[in-house]
Amino acid sequence: MIRPPRQTRRARLRRIGTLGIAAALGLGARGLGGCASADANPSADANPSAVRSGAEGDDEALPRLDGQRITLLTGWSKREREAFAPVIARFEQRTGARVKLTDADERITAKVYHAVDASNLPDVALIRQPGLLGELVANQALTPLDDKTRDRVARHTAPSWRALATVDGTEYGVWFAGSTSSQLWYPDAGGAAPGTGDWSAFLRALRDRPASDAPAISVGAKSGWPVGDWFENLYLGEAGAEQYERLSRHEIPWTDPSVARALDRLAELRRTPGALQPDTADESFGDSLDAVFGSPRLAERVLSGGSAVPESAAAAPFPSPATEPGASIIGGTVAVQLKPSDGGAVLLRYLAGAEAAELWIAVGGISPHNDADLSSAPNEAARAANELVRPGPGGTGSNARRFDLSDLAPSGFGAYPDSGAQQILREFFAHPADVHLTQQRLERAAEAAWSTAPQLAPSGR
Repeated sequence: MIRPPRQTRRARLRRIGTLGIAAALGLGARGLGGCASADANPSADANPSAVRSGAEGDDEALPRLDGQRITLLTGWSKREREAFAPVIARFEQRTGARVKLTDADERITAKVYHAVDASNLPDVALIRQPGLLGELVANQALTPLDDKTRDRVARHTAPSWRALATVDGTEYGVWFAGSTSSQLWYPDAGGAAPGTGDWSAFLRALRDRPASDAPAISVGAKSGWPVGDWFENLYLGEAGAEQYERLSRHEIPWTDPSVARALDRLAELRRTPGALQPDTADESFGDSLDAVFGSPRLAERVLSGGSAVPESAAAAPFPSPATEPGASIIGGTVAVQLKPSDGGAVLLRYLAGAEAAELWIAVGGISPHNDADLSSAPNEAARAANELVRPGPGGTGSNARRFDLSDLAPSGFGAYPDSGAQQILREFFAHPADVHLTQQRLERAAEAAWSTAPQLAPSGR
């Protein structure tokens, strides 16, 4: 029986390859037999204006799956789910299969574990955490990519992305979506971007705003991870990329002074009068998007983090402290196969191709696919986000890209809104009174999670 790492016996050791940041768990494939018949190549596109005609090259040969039913578990927000609909519609059209989607929102990790424990497996799940992927592989709960899918991924996905879904040289996932957590999204009204500057200038601008203006920031703290994104950006900018990597591997404790400095800065934001939308601590990330891009408009900006950029969005860079200016945090959503099935294998192969990526990009989606055409992206913010995530984690200085810290961690520490780091940071954000106590709580949670999770050793060590 597989259970979340807080409850499991220690799984047998598996070596995990890394690239760029060693915390990026190398997590991938033997062949799973594919289906035989050739793609019927329907003439009508689900969205013919959104993608290149004919789905060039490796998108030509999906087999027919008439009558097959494929189950897919996702953690999409409402906006991401709407953006994903044309992708699945086109897959159904090309193969004749029917895909049943089940949404888990922020509860995706618990849903995956429950499905595995209950032997009620979806064919495919879309998860955000390389840490979770590694745990599932260690518990023999994932099916490797088949040869055709692995070859397609190798042609179109950067090695640093592939390493995040590879265990012992075997690939287990297709990175379909990317995300960036280092932009402030706001409605594009054709004027100048809201001033950000460095962190001090950002806070001064918040303090000096007219009292009649709408609140500047919506956070969506109830989802847990948005507060983590604020902290991680502040930590990366304050401590630098090397310290960020070490913290992500728990090679330095959460009681380190560098953590205290980032928490102090997060508390500065929370205490700035008029900076935050009222009740944002009790709202989800989806609520925050609605607050900024819905009607009536309740706030001016939201920190990015989703995988689909709103159609009316423009973007400004995160107002980083000075140590690592311009460094960015990226993340993504990886498709994994939870049970052997021809339909699930073909769905992963499709999600690795250019056609699926371009349908996704056309509605604001962010994709790690290296060769997908960006000309149909709805705005400059979406194009820039796609260009940022394509190389995957790596780089130095202002070009540094680091993968989301909490997603790299054991799931018991980083994946649940109501426990571990997400809960502790949410509670600190709501009442930022005691930095030292918060650090102690984070360190205890980290020690517990790393001690019970599968031991994932970077390759080459």
